[in-house]
Amino acid sequence: MQKTILFLLSFIIISASVFSQVNSPALPNTNAVVTCFPDTAGYKTITVGPTGRDYTDLQQAINAANLGTMIVLDAGGTFKGGFTLPNKTIGSGWIIIMSSRMELLPAKEIRVSPTAITGNSTYTTQAAAMAKIITVNTSGIPCFATQTNAHHYRFVGLEITADNAVLNSYGLIQLGDASSAQNSISQVPDYFVVDRCYIHGHTDATIMKFGVRVDCANAAIIDSYISDFHSVGYDAQAIAGVNGPGPFKIINNYLEASGENILFGGAAASITGLVPSDIEIRQNYFYKPWSWKVGHTSYAGKHWTIKNLFELKTGVRVLFDGNILENSWADFPIGQSGYAILLTIRTEGGGSPQAEVSDITISNNIIRHAGAGITFAGTDGGQGNQSKRVKIYNNLFEDINGPALGDGNIYGPNDGTFIKFGQAHDVIIEHNTIFQTGEITWAIDTSSGFIYTNNISNSFVSAGSYQGIYGPGVQQGNATFAKYFTDITDANKRFHKNVMIGGDANKYTNFNSSSINYYPTSASNVGFVNYGNGSTNYHNYTLKNTSAYHNSATDNKDIGADFVKLDSAQKADRGCGGSTGIIEKSEPYKSQISIYPNPANGIIYINAQTFVSANYYITDFKGKTIIKGKTTSDIFEIDTETLVSGIYIFSIEIKDCSIKQKIIIIK
Repeated sequence: MQKTILFLLSFIIISASVFSQVNSPALPNTNAVVTCFPDTAGYKTITVGPTGRDYTDLQQAINAANLGTMIVLDAGGTFKGGFTLPNKTIGSGWIIIMSSRMELLPAKEIRVSPTAITGNSTYTTQAAAMAKIITVNTSGIPCFATQTNAHHYRFVGLEITADNAVLNSYGLIQLGDASSAQNSISQVPDYFVVDRCYIHGHTDATIMKFGVRVDCANAAIIDSYISDFHSVGYDAQAIAGVNGPGPFKIINNYLEASGENILFGGAAASITGLVPSDIEIRQNYFYKPWSWKVGHTSYAGKHWTIKNLFELKTGVRVLFDGNILENSWADFPIGQSGYAILLTIRTEGGGSPQAEVSDITISNNIIRHAGAGITFAGTDGGQGNQSKRVKIYNNLFEDINGPALGDGNIYGPNDGTFIKFGQAHDVIIEHNTIFQTGEITWAIDTSSGFIYTNNISNSFVSAGSYQGIYGPGVQQGNATFAKYFTDITDANKRFHKNVMIGGDANKYTNFNSSSINYYPTSASNVGFVNYGNGSTNYHNYTLKNTSAYHNSATDNKDIGADFVKLDSAQKADRGCGGSTGIIEKSEPYKSQISIYPNPANGIIYINAQTFVSANYYITDFKGKTIIKGKTTSDIFEIDTETLVSGIYIFSIEIKDCSIKQKIIIIK
């Protein structure tokens, strides 16, 4: 994380020196947010289960616990009810509510995969090794909710859901309160961690509103699997926040929701002047299943209200880095138009006049299979604050496909557009690789401080006859710059060193002297490693050394995205070394397993020392087993040639334990 921040800071400094009149975004300050597991030496342990435990009732155990307590729940046990987290004033440290079989779950900094096998005959999957918290209240109260000023709770290794009889669930974990009961910063609960949990809805419901609400301060949601949040006629989110000041860390989760997979805003904050701030969203996998898309071959028959993957209606100092976003489609008339990302200030009818979307960094992400890319409204119809300081840097936008996933209006702004925006100050779009079917921009109003440099994008004529840098009412190129981006000139090089595939150079004659841009007729003229197979391995979109655009950017690097940096952002660790204090039975054996080379692109060697005739598995990020077998010697090899680039989990089952390590495949 520190390396990532340092790199971004260095780039911001360089950008500021080159484009001194354009301000780069400030990064979030999330130092107060705890993600690493605390040292639990000296903690008291309370056990909860049906027989032979300290408590049979979880709420009684929570009420009895002081700070500095581990509440250990029987793995496989079910604990029904809506549970309240009181404000604790005795003791120090955390109250940790956790499964009794953490050794069967992934080690810290590895995302849980509910269906992944553990190798244990009793707790066969990761979900089975968790303790199950289930709300049975048909009025929709959550599994966990906080009292005023509650603090220092950590959930680890829990399955959290609603009973199938609960048809209208308004959320499963409520950290803080969005209502008028929480109308002052002094009331806000703080310090919460959701760690390696499986949080999910069910398909029998009409409303599965959200997985986790962060109307609190100093919260982290890490390494968890949050799925099946969907509603008919209502928004649904995996994670959302309205009435919490931040800071927040949302890192390395699987996130699945029909509305917005993550949303900040959407209602007026009850705390006067509140804007969620200092938000770090990294290494998550945002996904909408095709089984939710009406008309798709895998459609499952329920028409949930579909919106987008990530949205800010309010929020400042946000780092959105190293994420993968897949599948966003238009869903008219009940949903939205298919954009993957929305940055849209909403003052909520005047209820939140302070709403602002500024200081946003969107970097090192993969965004694919969407009807359009980013829509960015700089104000709420001229009301409220004006957005400023946004950087979209080193991302891959792939299959931004209006005909397949858009709203069907070829003459509108949502048909495969890369970015629609206006009324914003200081927007930097730098070093992206973009494959879209529509125009690059659809300008909706004038903007100042716009920079578009070092990008590779499509620039073919769309079905509606739009192309390139475009704004309504005028032609692309020179005329659009003159009307919508009036402070860009040939001399200041703010539109510079871009590769516009299929573009019309004759429309950009005002930018061909000091500024230089390129207009190859097709992707085959760019010099990609293997463009035709890019959809199966995005590293094929790397430029060959023989490409005319290799080392040709303003920083003497390749034009377009740097895929090494993109990979690095996806796998950066959080520095949580050392003992966690958890009783993990596999811990004594971890040092006896080594994998090399790692990262790898073919044969890997496993040094398992004395663990011969043990079962091993390689699973993907969804928990699907890709390779399995038995160890044959102290050192054995596995051929990973069939694996695509990404992060996998190698696990070996020994002595009723699961020992896990990451494998990184780069091709």
